[in-house]
Amino acid sequence: MSNSEEIDRHEMPEQSIDNIEGEMTFLEHLEEFRWTLFRSVIAFAAGVAIVCFFLPQMGNILQMPLRQAYAVNGIEYTGLVSYKPMGVFLVVIQIALMGGFVLSMPFVLYFLACFITPGLTERERKIVKPACFASCLLFIAGVAVAYFVLMPITYTFLVRLNQIMGQKMLLAASEHYNTVVWFSITTGVTFQFPLVLVILIYIQTITVAQLRSVRRPAFVGIMIFAALLTPGGDVFSLSLTTLILYGLYELAIIFGLHIEKKARAAELDEWYDSEN
Repeated sequence: MSNSEEIDRHEMPEQSIDNIEGEMTFLEHLEEFRWTLFRSVIAFAAGVAIVCFFLPQMGNILQMPLRQAYAVNGIEYTGLVSYKPMGVFLVVIQIALMGGFVLSMPFVLYFLACFITPGLTERERKIVKPACFASCLLFIAGVAVAYFVLMPITYTFLVRLNQIMGQKMLLAASEHYNTVVWFSITTGVTFQFPLVLVILIYIQTITVAQLRSVRRPAFVGIMIFAALLTPGGDVFSLSLTTLILYGLYELAIIFGLHIEKKARAAELDEWYDSEN
């Protein structure tokens, strides 16, 4: 390189030097973010379209916990009722939007991971794909637990209680679908908290020793949150939700121990290499 070329390079603005090294400008980041949002909206729209195509089947599936509760109590299930003529439109919109959100979530997470990965360090990049995969699995597990376990237990308790009081429980379609959909999604989101703890351990923000030291306060906090989360408030679903969430807390500690052992082993290898 000649002296003039070297002078020209030193006189170039910092942004131009970044471009030479392959880094993106602010406008390029903005354009990439726009495409990420566009792909996410397309995935969400596709999810909504799929749910709308199978709307009658989706409606029947979402009534399964209630049917199961009536069957356990030996009562014939007569279906949901609608108090308002236009209430069915709110039900359709709610099922379509929430169903589209659930179906599109894995794709949206993938698009977001592709967007943020270039700005991360090598250590942080290693956890992006596993974290996205684990997030999807935990969300699906949370929705499944809410739908197949917690909701049937809650409805069974409520139907039985109404039966003891000599009352017939009539549920509006909008109330039922709102409860099932939001409770399932909220539980799926709640199941992400052990993943957050594992990531914080991986980036060395917290330690396993700290998590172990706050086990009792964590259990109390989880129990309070479970009481707010469970729709029926009965002792069975509350206890089960608390045990499941605390089990996830302990699972985060187990994974955290594995991560810390690998980190210590890597540090020892680096120290040994530097000494030799």
